Amino acid sequence: MSTTAPVLKATGLAKTFGAGESAVRAVDDVSLDVRPGELVLVKGPSGSGKTTLLSILGGLMRPSAGTVELKDSTLTSLGETALASVRAREIGFVFQAYNLLEALDVEDNVLFPARLVRGDFDQARARASALIERLDLHRRRHARPNALSGGEKQRVAVARALINDPPLILADEPTGNLDSQRGLEVAMILHDIARDDRRAIVIVTHDERIEDIADRILWLEDGRLRDRKAEPHEWIKDPVCGMRVDRWTAKLFASHEGKDYAFCTRRCLERFEANPKGFLNAPSQKTEAD
Repeated sequence: MSTTAPVLKATGLAKTFGAGESAVRAVDDVSLDVRPGELVLVKGPSGSGKTTLLSILGGLMRPSAGTVELKDSTLTSLGETALASVRAREIGFVFQAYNLLEALDVEDNVLFPARLVRGDFDQARARASALIERLDLHRRRHARPNALSGGEKQRVAVARALINDPPLILADEPTGNLDSQRGLEVAMILHDIARDDRRAIVIVTHDERIEDIADRILWLEDGRLRDRKAEPHEWIKDPVCGMRVDRWTAKLFASHEGKDYAFCTRRCLERFEANPKGFLNAPSQKTEAD
């Protein structure tokens, strides 16, 4: 493991929505470091808290607890004005829906974040031109978003994320709206940006195709984060309905004749407790690790 100081350091993050019995803990005691040149995937089922976590890491949402440090700034301690300035300079965002401005052409979409920070705009134009060339958009420089393919729109979004030369890129399902070929192209662009530019990149995704380009794959479920290689899934079968349950996140267990069983819901648990032998005549549970 590199001894290089992390670009991003999150410690003890939590985010709770609602209160009382209806409270939902979308992020639950998450800690994470991302270093220069590292591409990290955060995966998990829908509703697991991935987008909430990414929003907190990017300073778009305040956590209920914990801290986020980006290089020399503690995002969670900044006021709104200072936080907006750090976001504009230090973080590039790439979204599933592209979020391009339809009234602007490719070049002006790429340049738009540079207008939000102080600096030499002529230098920003030079960076935009270089990014447009690098991402093979030079023939589409003056096209508007409605004339672009999905892959072209996402490449514009990547160029826009890079225009202020940020050390951190956060991408939310960047391949989700793309076909297989264009999705892989965008994934490899992000991989090369991490490797060649030494930027830290965090990608939230369901896309299994891009797992091989990641330095780390983290799994988020029920708001809790783990390294999937260090702590792989251990699937066990609910003896009532046959559904797979991950032992790491399971909350409902019962014992019978010295053996523990996990259940997907309280309904299955109650049915088992009422007649355990009736369900244990089924084939024995199988454990799989991925």
